[in-house]
Amino acid sequence: CKKNEPAFRCVDCLGTSMYCEGCLRERHKALPFHRIQRWTGTFFEKTSLYSIGLRVQLGHGGDTCTKPQPGRALTVIDTSGIHNVHVDYCGCGHSSGSTLYRVQLLRMRWFPATLLQPQTVMTFDALDMFHILTHQSKITFYDFYQTLVRRTDGSGVRDRYKKGMLCVLLWRHLNMLKRNGRGHDPLGIDNTPPGGCAVECPACPHPGRNLPDGWQDAPANKSWIYTLMVSVDANFRLKLKDRGIKDPELGSGWAYFVEKNKYQEVLDVTPDAPVVDTCHMIDSAFQILIFNCR
Repeated sequence: CKKNEPAFRCVDCLGTSMYCEGCLRERHKALPFHRIQRWTGTFFEKTSLYSIGLRVQLGHGGDTCTKPQPGRALTVIDTSGIHNVHVDYCGCGHSSGSTLYRVQLLRMRWFPATLLQPQTVMTFDALDMFHILTHQSKITFYDFYQTLVRRTDGSGVRDRYKKGMLCVLLWRHLNMLKRNGRGHDPLGIDNTPPGGCAVECPACPHPGRNLPDGWQDAPANKSWIYTLMVSVDANFRLKLKDRGIKDPELGSGWAYFVEKNKYQEVLDVTPDAPVVDTCHMIDSAFQILIFNCR
């Protein structure tokens, strides 16, 4: 604009152009996660769009709103790092069709950690990236989060680990429901039957689907091909999993585990079976007798 001294540059934008504060804000209205630097006269120091007053308008695709509602500053977990962002919510409801904060955030592809007065969100891109990394590299969310912290500030940032975990928990639950078509049920997702979100094993025999006609009449030397193999392995330390942590499940009984209350009812009426050690050379059996693990 040639009105003010250009003292800023963006390390994420192409090129090495310098901008004044006003031009930098205008250029980054839709790029609030870019990292910027300020020239001090001797070196470039790290700063942020948040610190120079950039505000993001929700509900209008970046355009202005006739009734903007300044909200609390959000902490946004993104693949580029962890950012603070000033936001203005839409108060007119004309463009977004809703004045609910969570709806406006979701339409920005920001997933809120809570439904009421959210202060922490995680971008869809970060959620997708973590989901892929868990399958490809078996990374934990702790390591993923700490990587973003180091990318943002090596000295650390305000802790948002637990809030990010809530986003991941809800994200995966909603994706499970979406992929199983539960949103199309006229009665809603609450009508999901037990095991309704479980994925059946494609290699197991399913009559009428992957078995040939007349498989029941196969000769004895071939009938084993159509046998359903089911095995159960014991976990002799499973009792150590109960540490009194409050971690309510989402959709109890909808996938592979039995509904919690029904499972507890069975345990209440089922007596403990005495464990008989028939082999003194098996360490797992010895563990049962010593630690009373059942």
